[in-house]
Amino acid sequence: MQASLDAENEKVAGSEAKKLELEENIHAAEAALTKAQSVTAAHQTELNLACSATQAANAELTQAREAQKAGDAAQAVAQTDKEALEAALVGDLVKLKSGDVGDATPDALYQKLEPLLLKLDLDASLRSATKPALLNTPEGRGLFDKTVIEELENSFTAKIEQLSNVLADGQPATDARMALVAEAERKVAQAEAVQNSAADVLASARSAQKEVQATLKTAKASLTEYKPEYRKATEARDQQQQQVQTFMDVSVASFDMLNTKISAKKKKAMAAAAAEADAAAKAATMVDEAASATETAVASTEEIAATEESEAAAIPAAEDASRGDGMAAANAAAKAATEMSVEETPKIVEAPAALGTAAELGA
Repeated sequence: MQASLDAENEKVAGSEAKKLELEENIHAAEAALTKAQSVTAAHQTELNLACSATQAANAELTQAREAQKAGDAAQAVAQTDKEALEAALVGDLVKLKSGDVGDATPDALYQKLEPLLLKLDLDASLRSATKPALLNTPEGRGLFDKTVIEELENSFTAKIEQLSNVLADGQPATDARMALVAEAERKVAQAEAVQNSAADVLASARSAQKEVQATLKTAKASLTEYKPEYRKATEARDQQQQQVQTFMDVSVASFDMLNTKISAKKKKAMAAAAAEADAAAKAATMVDEAASATETAVASTEEIAATEESEAAAIPAAEDASRGDGMAAANAAAKAATEMSVEETPKIVEAPAALGTAAELGA
């Protein structure tokens, strides 16, 4: 029975080792998952920061482009006006001044030229005299008309020069705004590169985390699948152990009962041996007392005999009679003591047997 229990315990030990291994796999997978989650969270934080940096760079680029647009708008207007004035100065204005308008009419040419006149710094009198002077034929113009046309040409030239100066003076600012836009675009590109890299790293971390999660799931499934086998092994061991325990309980109870009975018999035998030993001791005491009485009687007899011999020397006849009576009495006493001693002697012989029995029981 103990051998069967040992065999079951050996099986359970193997099952325990297998179960411990599976649990350790779960613990290792859980630790790996915790680490992977920490790594994923760290990379998520990095990606969030990269996204924030990209947003900030885009905001900076937008601001730079708006500033460039606003600053370049004035330059663009100046450039457009300059080009238009330059074209009119050598085009429509020359045609109207020379009267060689080609297929166009002087009025049509003037209507095209009139919006540009608004951009010139003309006083009211000159502005009002411009149209009549230009619409007249060269032959019909007087000195005043010629002066008006000359002043008009000078105004065109002055305005073109002014616009040229504006464009020249504004070029550094334009270049600066352009540089700011370029720098902002570079920052956006750099931030987007960092963001894309962080996104790739985060994707890899998430993929690794999924793999660890799959490993943990597999480890837990393996333990779940193994539990019935482990339960079966432990139940068989527990059943065998219960049988051994039941046997031990019954055997120990029977042994205790038998031991109690044996102890009672042994105590009874020991009590009897003690009683016999006590009786033997009492018998020995009586023998000693009888022997002492015998010795006393003998001494008395000898004393009486000596007295009689002394008295016999004085009165022979009386002494002889007295001595005969004394000797008879002494002999009778001695005989009685001897008989008493003989009767008690068997008890002295029995005592060693009784003591031997007590010694055997004690053993």
